[in-house]
Amino acid sequence: MLNLHGRLWLLLTCVLVSAGCVASSPNHTGGASPERAASTPDSTRSASVDRDTTRRSSGSDRTVQTLRAAYREGAYDAVVRRIRSRERDDSLHSSASQALHVLLGRAEQARGRHTAAIDALRAARRVAGDKGRSTVAIDRALGDSYAALYRWRKAASAFERVLDARPDDRAARQALAEAHRRARAWPEARVQYAQLVRADASNGRWWARLGQCNVALNQTERARRHFMEAHRRVPQSAEVALSLSRLHRTGGDREAARRVVDTTLTYQSGDPRLWRRRADLAFERENLKRARRAYVRTLAAGDSSATVYRRIGLVDVRRQQYARALPFLRQSLRRDSSHARTTLYLGVTYLRLDSLRRASTYLQRTIDQEANGPITKALEHHGATHSRRGTVSAALEAYKTALRLRPGRAELYFRLATVYDEHYRDKAPAARYYRQFLRAHEGALPELRRYATSRLKALRPTLHMQQGSASSNE
Repeated sequence: MLNLHGRLWLLLTCVLVSAGCVASSPNHTGGASPERAASTPDSTRSASVDRDTTRRSSGSDRTVQTLRAAYREGAYDAVVRRIRSRERDDSLHSSASQALHVLLGRAEQARGRHTAAIDALRAARRVAGDKGRSTVAIDRALGDSYAALYRWRKAASAFERVLDARPDDRAARQALAEAHRRARAWPEARVQYAQLVRADASNGRWWARLGQCNVALNQTERARRHFMEAHRRVPQSAEVALSLSRLHRTGGDREAARRVVDTTLTYQSGDPRLWRRRADLAFERENLKRARRAYVRTLAAGDSSATVYRRIGLVDVRRQQYARALPFLRQSLRRDSSHARTTLYLGVTYLRLDSLRRASTYLQRTIDQEANGPITKALEHHGATHSRRGTVSAALEAYKTALRLRPGRAELYFRLATVYDEHYRDKAPAARYYRQFLRAHEGALPELRRYATSRLKALRPTLHMQQGSASSNE
């Protein structure tokens, strides 16, 4: 038994041999001499040429039919090889050339070679355009290949051409809407999804896509109505439920958000995202008992993130169940050691359990984490703001608080020095902070170092006079 490729090649060989025999057969019968053939009337010669063209066309058509059969059988590699071998065959008539380019494009698509498919399909489109033929099928295939390559603008153009020819083609409109959505062309996507839901209001997925477009366009209330319609059509969709509950939650209607999640949980009881949303909503409403149960279900459903463990620990701390909280907080810390709230509540928990050394360790760690975070920068900027406004005592307080949090941040010494230098007659504190800055910041911030050095030099007479005045007053 021949395998599939063997049968296909045998079939192709037979077709080509047959076509070759027809093309090589004589135009006269009975072995007539060349002279006799030359005396044949012009009308006879014309008919002979017509028959030869018809035979070539018939052979091309049989080749196309054979390759189509091979394509349907899934012999894509064989189809591509055979068509590539005939790419410069001038004997093909235009309809056969177009058909072979389309077949080549389809076979390349099936092989996942979409760039090659686009080249073939564009060639087919040129042939079709020259002959005034429909390009709808070609444009649809082009759109598919552009989309496969994430070339969403090109895909949209191809699908728009399909819709220009067939305005009622719902599949093309859906593909166009998706191309616009993936290109983040939200107004264009919204127009297409609006037409789709007008054509079929029962499609919950289209309602959800329309809602997504309006979210992106900051049309929150419209988006909420569309997601409500989507949820009514597909209550089992976790994605729809999460989007709608988020909109309800943002609008302050947490009870509506909870109802949406609870409805979808009856269909998707194993989805950790829904349990997490259910737990967060209860936590925000201070329903700690219900929140804890939902967080535990979130863990059981597969979400074992640091946040879930931390939230369970926080609930237990708030309910003063410190021993119960401890393993969850420690597990959260193992999964994410950077979160300051975890170390803070671990410190509080150990404090309540009279483990003072551990409490001190975790509380100091929290202070260090926060000090290295944005709070120090905020205090520094706050000090600069107060200094420019002339509220000197507030500026000094902000800088000194930042320095207590991060004593290694030497630039704060420079900021303190300049405040004292600009606003106080007593220059001793300014000089002290300039010196501390220079000691702590060797080699760095050269402009600030030059300024600090020059100010210390300029302040020497004033400092000497102030010291002499202080000595005479003693």
